[in-house]
Amino acid sequence: MYYYIYDNYLSEKKYNTTIAKIESRLTDLGINGKIIKMSILKNLEKTINDDIKKGIKTLVVVGNDKTLNQTINLLDNLNLTIGLIPIGPNNNIAKLLGIPEGEAACDILSSRIIKPINLGLINQRQYFITYLEMPGDGIYINCDDNYFINVEDKDNIITLSNIYWGDYENNTKIKNNTEYFNLIIKNTKKTIFRAKKEYFSYFKAKKLTITGEKSIPILLIDEKRIIKTPINLEIAKEKLKLIVGKKRTLI
Repeated sequence: MYYYIYDNYLSEKKYNTTIAKIESRLTDLGINGKIIKMSILKNLEKTINDDIKKGIKTLVVVGNDKTLNQTINLLDNLNLTIGLIPIGPNNNIAKLLGIPEGEAACDILSSRIIKPINLGLINQRQYFITYLEMPGDGIYINCDDNYFINVEDKDNIITLSNIYWGDYENNTKIKNNTEYFNLIIKNTKKTIFRAKKEYFSYFKAKKLTITGEKSIPILLIDEKRIIKTPINLEIAKEKLKLIVGKKRTLI
């Protein structure tokens, strides 16, 4: 049984034709099902989990990266298959997974190629799929209780990635880490006599604790949302079972 969650922004008139084509194609493929729409007026978390208990095996997110990340954080457990129909902007995760936008995504759903994806976990309660980004001004990072990194230069940008999509447009294959986060510190220097130059440092860790001299804003890329230090990061025990396309960049 298929279960579809539509993001609230899809109620805009400009998406009407796309939604109609998607629903028609799902019917043709025999994988149509119950539709629920996100709304601040509904207790969406209770509704979804009650329906899952009735036997939902495949949950399909219709929307973008933010919709997907918000949905997985509503689930009591991840013991089901997740599909994605991307519509509109901010669909980098779908590109990584080889899922085309709109009606064409229905055929990916029907093919049911399933890949387990590791998830990052923030403070033991917030899942994320891709990465976090923050300024490197006065940041302290404890890596596996084994070593510490102190980043003080305001020109630094720190990326903590479970999956980093920066190279997908160059057809670079991207691995979903099995045990650790990639920690990337990028430093951009400007000098009078030289053009801007970027320097990178790379680290790996299974668990991270991030603090600072003050509360530092951290951008959760999946949702374009700000969280603040201090935070604890680890790879979640549960994996996300995603329906993916054959032409995916993520391996």
